[in-house]
Amino acid sequence: MDLKQVSAMQHIQSALCDLGITISAFPEIKGTAKRIMRMWVEEFFKNIDTEFDDFYLSDNQKSYSQIIDFTGIDFVSCCSHHLLPFSGTAHILYIPDKFLVGASKPARLVDHYSKRPQLQETLSHDIADTFWKAVKPLGVMVVLKATHGCISCRGVHKANVKMGTSVVRGAFASEPELELKGYELIKLSYNLK
Repeated sequence: MDLKQVSAMQHIQSALCDLGITISAFPEIKGTAKRIMRMWVEEFFKNIDTEFDDFYLSDNQKSYSQIIDFTGIDFVSCCSHHLLPFSGTAHILYIPDKFLVGASKPARLVDHYSKRPQLQETLSHDIADTFWKAVKPLGVMVVLKATHGCISCRGVHKANVKMGTSVVRGAFASEPELELKGYELIKLSYNLK
């Protein structure tokens, strides 16, 4: 552990004690501050200061011009409002121009940007913007559906509410029929399960 991690762990322990959540009252929380700190550092906030640059691009030698979709990409992120997790499924669709993207890269892109405290809307934009700039497709569409701890564990306490966000760029934005076709492909992927 570095000094920042030790300091964070001590602050978490102090906050728990201030709330009356002590080891003497709740023996099972021994080590909880360390586990929370590690979860934040190694999982939820792992990519807080980094951008995704791990695209493998190949030339579109056959001039493939139809929609390519990557659907059902599971993710878990952390809401910046309450630091509670939100989890769901991401879908990335694109129409290639000069380049095709490596098949694992969209899932890696989602994984990378989900490891930050953020709003779902921000996650959607970060994925779409990075894909758009790196791959330079004719169009990109990113759709996220997620359930939020902020809704299920507090406030209205509704566990089954799903929030959807979408970001479209290029041909998906300028040609509404392509956006509709994208949604149909996402819907079809659910019917194939």
